Amino acid sequence: MTSPLTSRHRPTPAAVLSLLLVALTGCASDGDSTFVSFYEGLTGNEWSPSPVQAVRMSFDAENADRRRKGILYLSSASFGGEEEYVASYRLFVTDPDAGVRAAAAAALGKHGTVQDVILITPLLSDEEPLVRWSAADALRKVHNPVAAEPLSLRLDPETEDDADARAAAAAALGQYPDRAVFSRLVTALEDSSYTVVSNAHRSLVLLTGYDAGQDPRDWSNWAQTNPDLFAHQRPYTYTLYQLSPDWVDTYVTFWNNQDTPASPPRGIDEVK
Repeated sequence: MTSPLTSRHRPTPAAVLSLLLVALTGCASDGDSTFVSFYEGLTGNEWSPSPVQAVRMSFDAENADRRRKGILYLSSASFGGEEEYVASYRLFVTDPDAGVRAAAAAALGKHGTVQDVILITPLLSDEEPLVRWSAADALRKVHNPVAAEPLSLRLDPETEDDADARAAAAAALGQYPDRAVFSRLVTALEDSSYTVVSNAHRSLVLLTGYDAGQDPRDWSNWAQTNPDLFAHQRPYTYTLYQLSPDWVDTYVTFWNNQDTPASPPRGIDEVK
């Protein structure tokens, strides 16, 4: 088995740029992806590519599954945040394959800048729920106020029918002290999904520094007597969604650049 990605064997910027030029010719889709298949095949039992091979995989115009895997391998490597790689992730947010678009959103969530929020937010209205969830989850990790309204729109079950996407949006909104966001989160406490309710509740507590529970009426009553809703706002941090130990600890051997638990989003101190 080839060893997982290491910086010692990574391709040079020139090699990456030459592959970027190939990507401009376009990519062909060869099938739909699902939540289950998003990380499919990225296991310790599968051959692991070298960095050069992973770059080539990510630009395989004939095989969307290889593109998805290549992006996920690179973005999870210790050097995956270097600018030449981030530039490649930006190319794939408009890929014809949903799995590739989702992987690009996840990669930009890990390594993008506040300006990349402009590339991620359109994916919140993607036709595929996998992509919408990945975009909302990515926006937990990078801060830009332009994301607040698009994320708020995803809390409406009539607009967003996928509960996972609604839950991720509710979690991401905890970093935006805005009255419209507050109102949307209070409404989300009536969601049919408990995960959405739980995430909305946590975001409300972070935004206000107060815990009125999970009854929207209690939050509405509190807001009427506390006009300065965000006077005691708590610092926003995000944590990784916890996959099963069998999945992460046993199989995903390349996952050597995980986000630090309880991390602040990038840019939250510079965009105010």
